[in-house]
Amino acid sequence: MESWGVFFLGVIAVTAVVQAGFLVGLVVFGLRLARRLDALQTRLDREISPALDNFNRVSRAAAEIADLATLQARRLDVALADTIERVEETTAAIQQFVVRPLKPIGGMVAFLKGLQRGMEVYFKFDRSTPPRRRVPGEDDEHLFI
Repeated sequence: MESWGVFFLGVIAVTAVVQAGFLVGLVVFGLRLARRLDALQTRLDREISPALDNFNRVSRAAAEIADLATLQARRLDVALADTIERVEETTAAIQQFVVRPLKPIGGMVAFLKGLQRGMEVYFKFDRSTPPRRRVPGEDDEHLFI
């Protein structure tokens, strides 16, 4: 039985040596991987940092342009509102000082035009022919709806 104990003890020793070999290999592989990751990080920092700086500069410039555009839009809005207000004031003043005093004259002009048209019709009326009586049903097509 003692030989079995020595045999199993030898197996345990061999597996411990194999485990130690795997651990040493794992450490060596881990160190190589860490060095490669450091090199990759250094290269990325060297290549991407300028691009990020340019992107930051562009984004700041775009923000400034947006602020300036907003400011100009506000100024334009104020100028348009002022212009519209002045046009409305001018329209009201013209209506108050020009149109209102001319309203009675407009009524007189309309009356005179009506009188003129009445006189034209009266003078075109031929007195030599007797007045014609209208026969119902004759020439009523223009009355049809």
